[in-house]
Amino acid sequence: MKTLIIYYSRTGTTRTVASALADRLDADLAEIHCERFRTGAIRFLLAGYHSVKGNLPEIEAPKIAGDYDLVLIGTPIWTSYPSLPVRAFLAGNPKLPDRVGLFVTYGGQSDPDIAFDGMADVLKRPAEATLALKTDQVEAPGFEESLDAFVEKLNPPVTPAKAGVQDKG
Repeated sequence: MKTLIIYYSRTGTTRTVASALADRLDADLAEIHCERFRTGAIRFLLAGYHSVKGNLPEIEAPKIAGDYDLVLIGTPIWTSYPSLPVRAFLAGNPKLPDRVGLFVTYGGQSDPDIAFDGMADVLKRPAEATLALKTDQVEAPGFEESLDAFVEKLNPPVTPAKAGVQDKG
């Protein structure tokens, strides 16, 4: 299965998750770049303001070259919504495969389901699997267990019945 992980990360937390998932899935990584919201307190406040207003920024979107079976999209949550760079990417109507998974990172004040629902609405389909991780979870030991459960949802083990093998018992 050929997998691509597309993500935006302002502080590096979402990048950490994207990289760990890429290792587990042997996936390609593609980062969305947006100069408007680089690090710093003023840029953080600007990001929150524009997120509430829905003002989409100019981004440098990754080119989706190749025939992928699965695409994962990762984003931090800003004021309960996916980050503006990811919203801008999705608004560009990228050509994605049928299988899409979503992951978010957040500080703990937002409801991840609002962000997932917003992305699913733009994609016009539900995600195959979702993963929400608080920043402190990503920084703590053991966050790999959450990644493994997410990967398991994306790659369920093949059982004899699924593989077309009949039990002769």
